[in-house]
Amino acid sequence: MRISDDLNSGISTFYAELLRIRMIIDFSKNKQDMIFLIDEVFRGTNSRDRVSGARNVLLNLNKDWIIGLISTHDYELCKLQNEISGRIVNFHFIEHYTEDEIKFDYLLKPGACTISNARYLMKMAGIEMLD
Repeated sequence: MRISDDLNSGISTFYAELLRIRMIIDFSKNKQDMIFLIDEVFRGTNSRDRVSGARNVLLNLNKDWIIGLISTHDYELCKLQNEISGRIVNFHFIEHYTEDEIKFDYLLKPGACTISNARYLMKMAGIEMLD
């Protein structure tokens, strides 16, 4: 299930992801009940192409016989919940910070995430925040 590039075959991580997702979309055309799980969709490309591609994947898989989960750090994809009523729903995790540690309760909460942790984690890692 792990996807990576194959330089010997000329396949980038992004293209390998595209091929795997095409398999999922192709199977969906059988109109059989199915479940899909995609972690960090299109992590192998730039943010604009990642959001556009993920959006189109979700639109392709938005069928009554399909249930799935896509994890992402792209806030832009959360807008789909408002554009496509009922079928696409956002959930998120919340973290807590104590004594220079980040802790998760691993409980899904409804809605899109409204906080970010990158700046805090960068500081924890010793990267000076200059802005």
